[in-house]
Amino acid sequence: MTTSSNQEMCAAAHAFFEAWQAHPESHPPPQEKAQRRLTEIEAEIAATGTYTHTLRELEFGARLAWKNSNRCIGRHLWRSLEVRDFRSLHTQPNREKNMLQALESHVEDGFRDGKIKNIISIFAARTPGQTDRVRMVNHQLIRYAGFSLDGTRCLGDPDSVEQTNYFLNVGWKPAKRSNFTLLPWQFYWEGVPGGVTDVMEAKPALAREITITHPDNPLFNRLGLRWYALPVLADMALKIGGVIYPFAPFNGHYMGTEIGARNLGDVNRYNVLPEVAACFGLAIDSERSLWRDRALVELNRAVLFSFDQAGVTIGDHHNLGAQFEAFCQHESGQSRTITGDWSWLTPPISASATPQFHRTYENDVVKHTNFFYQEPIWKQKPKTSPSSSGRCPFHL
Repeated sequence: MTTSSNQEMCAAAHAFFEAWQAHPESHPPPQEKAQRRLTEIEAEIAATGTYTHTLRELEFGARLAWKNSNRCIGRHLWRSLEVRDFRSLHTQPNREKNMLQALESHVEDGFRDGKIKNIISIFAARTPGQTDRVRMVNHQLIRYAGFSLDGTRCLGDPDSVEQTNYFLNVGWKPAKRSNFTLLPWQFYWEGVPGGVTDVMEAKPALAREITITHPDNPLFNRLGLRWYALPVLADMALKIGGVIYPFAPFNGHYMGTEIGARNLGDVNRYNVLPEVAACFGLAIDSERSLWRDRALVELNRAVLFSFDQAGVTIGDHHNLGAQFEAFCQHESGQSRTITGDWSWLTPPISASATPQFHRTYENDVVKHTNFFYQEPIWKQKPKTSPSSSGRCPFHL
């Protein structure tokens, strides 16, 4: 590792500890102890090009990374994040089996009988000059496949077509192809792909799927829509004080519009608005009738109703928006700045009825501790060091 890289790592470590000191309610180490720790960190970076977090540093760092995530409207819950330390799992015998158990436990405990708990499972850190010890192919632990039919049509989720093709090419044989076939799992160990495991086929209850029904319209129920209860992102990198954890799956809970307005409603996703409109007898021959808007509201009503009926945590854009606004005001009162990406924080329906629409946010990305997008492990050779060249600030 170059001297400049060492200096960048040291600067990130200092910035992380400064941020910790700015959150006295999170019990940072006393200044004298923090300075001694930073001296240890600098020596370790000089010797190895990186350093190892203590458990306390890991826990606060993961929570702070969530708080610093500009695009998340649920980060006011950052202090509730449960941090699970699996940094040495790759060294254990039967690592593949242990990995499956760790992630299945994450899903089970995160679901928590519908009262969803925020959890992050953190695996081995990136070591400069070495291949990442473990990564995962999947974008989310639970995700629907997309089967390309003729190049223009898709069975399932169009957003998953490329990843589905990858799994099919490496030997996945789905028991059934449908609009809601769940993808298998695959890990890469030291850059080498492991086996493909169809976890959701073997344990379908793990997906905790919710059947989407409408509170008033039985015709809607014939559409056969569903979605899974727990969003567990698995392909973003966690960065704490300059140290990168390339595999750190984490979950929050859904906001209804993520499913109703985007996953099911977008024209390049499931695109069900015309079918929903038909259920309500809406003519779709003129956009000026606002049939899309009316169908969109009914679809989102159905999502919220269905999750409530199933007793599963889900946010709505009005309540979550109000909670996030209260969070922003609290942080201002503590002389702390909240960065944000307006286009992500403002909901895709009824935007002007939420506080986010009327706020401006600095979209500066906190570099030392945050979550970042990274190139999928299955698309190219894994990189052993981060590079921001030619990338947006949300990518490594």
